[in-house]
Amino acid sequence: MKRKCTDQTLRAELHIHTTASDGSMTPEQLIKLAKKKHLDSIAITDHDTFRGASLALRISKLINDPPLIIPGAEIRTIDHGDIIVLCQEPHEDYPKHLAELKDWGKENNCILIAAHPYHIGRHSIGKHIKENLDLIDAIEIWNSRGIPLLNYPAIKLAEQTGKPATSGSDAHVPRELGTSPILYCDEIREPADLFNLIIDKKIIPVFGVPGPLTLAEIVAWAILKRLGQSFFL
Repeated sequence: MKRKCTDQTLRAELHIHTTASDGSMTPEQLIKLAKKKHLDSIAITDHDTFRGASLALRISKLINDPPLIIPGAEIRTIDHGDIIVLCQEPHEDYPKHLAELKDWGKENNCILIAAHPYHIGRHSIGKHIKENLDLIDAIEIWNSRGIPLLNYPAIKLAEQTGKPATSGSDAHVPRELGTSPILYCDEIREPADLFNLIIDKKIIPVFGVPGPLTLAEIVAWAILKRLGQSFFL
């Protein structure tokens, strides 16, 4: 770690999907599992919806000592692929062009993170990221879901440009949760506190890789989703 904590090291997951989009865990199951795995903060980032985060916020009030819930969504922009948007509170309406989303994010105290920017076949910003660096607040330099080598161009870009860097498991199944959290030292009380740590580069991305059992669970869930979609066609 570039920064050693004098007290304790805290962990946050910034990229998670629930049953509100294509994940296998309900928001309630996710919160309980995150607590069991000693995650201090979790950002729920379902595809094109804050619904999972909204449900999690309600449920967290009924759970003793839950992790801090960061409202978010992984928004598929029309022009530049998937962008993780983390906010102070859930939202229902947002623009889907990156430049407009950036302005909207500023107005609503949100930050924008380029999701898995160089992962092939995953609706990533890819070759367009360099010309749009001013429209994102941070780069997800490590995404556990995918080929690890595809993360290295993002690592290099963050090093060259000085852009804030994050990591995320992109968890869709229970075993993935906590694979690649970010580490931080300072206690936070609200999402904005964590956003400031990210922007100020006071967090450490974790370069985790799923183990065999995790990979098996990922594949099994992918098959179940495919079978479910085929059943309803």
